[in-house]
Amino acid sequence: MKTVITIIVTYNGLKWIDDCLKSVQGSIYPSRIHIIDNGSTDGTTDFIRKHYPEVELTASPRNLGFGQANNIGMKKAVDERADYVFLLNQDAFVEPETIGSLIGVHAADPSLGIISPLHLNGKGSAMDANFLEYFLRSAVAEWAEGILLEKGEQTLVRTDFVNAAAWLITGDCLRKTGGFDPVFFHYGEDDNYAQRVRYWEFGIGVLTKARIRHDRESRPGAVSLAQQMKKEWVRILIYACNIRRPGYRAFIFRRTLRHAVRAVLAGCTLKVPLFRYHFTLATRTLGHMGKVGDCRRRSLKQGWWSWWTGDQVNSAAAASSTNQ
Repeated sequence: MKTVITIIVTYNGLKWIDDCLKSVQGSIYPSRIHIIDNGSTDGTTDFIRKHYPEVELTASPRNLGFGQANNIGMKKAVDERADYVFLLNQDAFVEPETIGSLIGVHAADPSLGIISPLHLNGKGSAMDANFLEYFLRSAVAEWAEGILLEKGEQTLVRTDFVNAAAWLITGDCLRKTGGFDPVFFHYGEDDNYAQRVRYWEFGIGVLTKARIRHDRESRPGAVSLAQQMKKEWVRILIYACNIRRPGYRAFIFRRTLRHAVRAVLAGCTLKVPLFRYHFTLATRTLGHMGKVGDCRRRSLKQGWWSWWTGDQVNSAAAASSTNQ
């Protein structure tokens, strides 16, 4: 059998971690589990040590962010020449056949770099709302064509992006694409990674017959101005860092000017919250010109060792303690 390392990043995940680990250990296709904890304070690490001593646990005293925490496990998988890594959210649960089905699809189509199952809600009664939004945004044409032309069940739908709640990444893709870029702390890192996967000519697909349940809260209703600003900033960073799009400097200047003008207009009408919103986005966007350039230069270099090595690996290891 191929070597699979399941990587789970936890942060105050006591509510879900037992069901999550039981689902992975109940998988027909076995995998070794590596948990990277981002400084939980709810007893998550103590629970894992007590009830799952066989699981490899790296406990960081601080929150490294989703991408950089995953990088610790992914780097180890690269060093050990693992055939696959399976990234799974702490609040997601796999079905027994899921991992094996994903691996079977890659065996039939080695051009794939990332393969995802369908994401259902926590009860398994419907599609996860956020997943459905991403999926339809990038894959609706092929999906609809298959239905309209009566091609039968679409078992694999190719797409440009699927969120990273349950990614099977092939070893070849991981070694060539590298890890998550450090310019992203939380949110947007999977968009950027998918862009780089496509740049390095690997495919991304969703296997419709494979399933996970993603038990995350749905938050309908009004969105605060702070939440809007966070979402807008992530969108700006994703677009600017996309190695498949040229002209990032011009984009940054245009977006900076747009928010600067809106900040001035808000200031003239004494709309203080809007002024802060646009002023913050304008200064942050322009201030990240250098970091975006660094991200894009890293994206052009093949392999993990081109950027997430040396002092960065050593400092991450020093900030963490591994318990088995």
